[in-house]
Amino acid sequence: MLSGIGLRTGGVGSQAAVSRKVTMDRRFWASPILGCAFFVMAGGAAAAEELPRPSTRAADLAPAEWSQIAQATQASEAQTNDLDEVIVTGSVRTRRQSETTAPVYTIDRRQLEQKGARTLGDAIRNVPGVASNIYGAGSDVHNGHFIRGLPTTSTAILIDGRPISNLNQQHFDPGEIPVNNVERVEVMPTGGTTLYGSTALGGVINVITRKPTRPLEGQVSVEFGSYGYSKYGAYYQGRSGNFTYNLAYENFNTLNNYFYSVERPVGRLTGIRPNGDFSQRSYNLNLSYDIDPRNTLSLDTYIRNTAKGVSPFSITDTRTNVFAGLSAEQLGFNNDHKSRLSTDTWGVALTWDSKLGQGNDSTAQVRLSLDRSRNRELDPAGEDFQTGVYLLGLRATHNWQLTPSWNLTYGLDWLKEIGTSEVVNLNQVDYNTSLDRPAVFFLNEFRLAPNLLMNAGARYSVTSQYGNSFDPSIGVRWQIAPNFALRSNWSQGFKAPNFDDLYGKTVHKGNPNLLPERGSFWDAGFDWEPTPSTSLRFSTFISDVRNLLTINLVDPRQPDFPYFASLGYINGDRVRVNYPAVYITGLEFGFNWKMSPRWELFATGTYTDARIIDGLRPDISQTQYQLVPFLVGNLGLSYATPSGFRAALFANVVGGRSVDTYHVGPSDIEVRDPATNNPIFLEHIAKLPTGSTLPGYATLDLSLRVPMGENLTANAYIENLLGTYFEKSYGNPAPGTNFRLGLKSTF
Repeated sequence: MLSGIGLRTGGVGSQAAVSRKVTMDRRFWASPILGCAFFVMAGGAAAAEELPRPSTRAADLAPAEWSQIAQATQASEAQTNDLDEVIVTGSVRTRRQSETTAPVYTIDRRQLEQKGARTLGDAIRNVPGVASNIYGAGSDVHNGHFIRGLPTTSTAILIDGRPISNLNQQHFDPGEIPVNNVERVEVMPTGGTTLYGSTALGGVINVITRKPTRPLEGQVSVEFGSYGYSKYGAYYQGRSGNFTYNLAYENFNTLNNYFYSVERPVGRLTGIRPNGDFSQRSYNLNLSYDIDPRNTLSLDTYIRNTAKGVSPFSITDTRTNVFAGLSAEQLGFNNDHKSRLSTDTWGVALTWDSKLGQGNDSTAQVRLSLDRSRNRELDPAGEDFQTGVYLLGLRATHNWQLTPSWNLTYGLDWLKEIGTSEVVNLNQVDYNTSLDRPAVFFLNEFRLAPNLLMNAGARYSVTSQYGNSFDPSIGVRWQIAPNFALRSNWSQGFKAPNFDDLYGKTVHKGNPNLLPERGSFWDAGFDWEPTPSTSLRFSTFISDVRNLLTINLVDPRQPDFPYFASLGYINGDRVRVNYPAVYITGLEFGFNWKMSPRWELFATGTYTDARIIDGLRPDISQTQYQLVPFLVGNLGLSYATPSGFRAALFANVVGGRSVDTYHVGPSDIEVRDPATNNPIFLEHIAKLPTGSTLPGYATLDLSLRVPMGENLTANAYIENLLGTYFEKSYGNPAPGTNFRLGLKSTF
């Protein structure tokens, strides 16, 4: 297991000036020569090597890469970081990570605790290829994670192999998925659309929950911290004969009312972060029954209820006389701080896994699922917007070991979206419709030689509104030496807009004229173990995306205002649009050194140039895609004793982040000149020019674990030890030093 890779990574930050225009000469210089070389390798015939048969259980079914890296055994937590020896375990087979063409990074239970992860967003932060803008406390609608430059709306998020990112369609936030019942998280930061469809355009995140190993086991935890932070969690699970069960609960609350300080051309602006409170209740129930040694039936359910304040731009304008004796508050500059958003989701899935025939070379899975999401926003004007979506899904997959060197996975997906978009206070239903999304897919995996692995597949998607799409993929891995391998992957992707993209009415407004996203994705890299105690993984990537889904702020001065007005939108609304062309290049690495049984050093870094080639409005074109840091990096050192004591120090650095006022805001306020009655537009005191960049920043964090008894441990986390004040993203300031203290009891 790559211990350091899963640990907190930050950024190797760029100290870009606040108003420096991003120019095209920053385009990443990496050449695709290495990847091309992979595909022109010459080789002779060699004896075929038998491939282990992939699992198709609900807990670990995934694309070929995922089927090779399902749930790890608890024993893996004690292993070294030897890439070739990292054994990952599904239900019926084992597979080494050295047998995958794509890079896969795992975060196990020990790492989740060491980095203080409460949510999936915390867990994947600092993983190579993942760029985050949420260091420190705080939560709002623009917290985000980007997998190789693409947002989480283009990333397949799976829980025990089941996709869930289709559900919260408006802004899928990994920060809303608790991990108190998680065994491990696996991140594949490359396209996985072949077997998981359009939501895997940018990659796959697979969350694997704890599985019972004893008749009865469980855990109770409590945690308190700065700015009203409180968390209560528990899980209870067991096994009785052929039956297993797992029940988990978490109650989380925070006020996020911290002091902030940011620099602007007018001087330093300070205040208390407004409308940052967040409250969530989460329930999970998983049941499994082994009908016989070859057939298993599973039922998985969840309920999540969330209520929070929404502050897309959370810097308060405190001016008392802005225009005609009116204050910024009276003019409405701070209305962005006053919306409330509630989200209620639930889901249920029934899964049947079967070993076909008499042997273990043919397995099948059929899953039927129903999910429901309701997003409701109350804005400062008293408007009550609501978007509700039902998702009915059917997935059938067959995995077949045709020969010792050829494995085939194929199947079908069918997803039906049924949605309603309405203004509740007006009793006005704007849209009530449904969308069907069927697709078929296949993926071949070939062992061409004992040290040469290749996979090739395709997905065929059918839509009534956007036509059909055939999207192939190919990957190769060449194990040059026992401790060194080259790998490369290429794929095409297609993503049709979902119901909320087209018709949503809450924080981000829908646009029924959207086009589907299309793109091609390439990566190449190496896995290297210089010694049994050190490992280095490196990748470079290029993505060419057309019609990338994003947000534009409605502005009556823009040529596109009549178009937005025809859809019923007004000044200040955030409406979904397509950027015609975005070109993303970058590199990522993860390094780990187990210096001794007690000491470990780790480092990770990601560089992302997410270049908007055509951004609809001229001042957006040739700038960095909004909210994506150019550079993120992390250096960490941990110390652990056999008695269970553990301490870890993390140094995080984040580079410049692009300013996009058309995405985040704040919107200008229109007033009338008393003398001429001509319109005048007034700007927020903290507004910056579109295309400028925020300066980079650095933080230092400390994590402690102290055993208090045989089944009781204490945890402490101190973030931002240096007390640095910075903006996590444009208009989203971070707190200074903050802390959390907790107790955890297991039985």
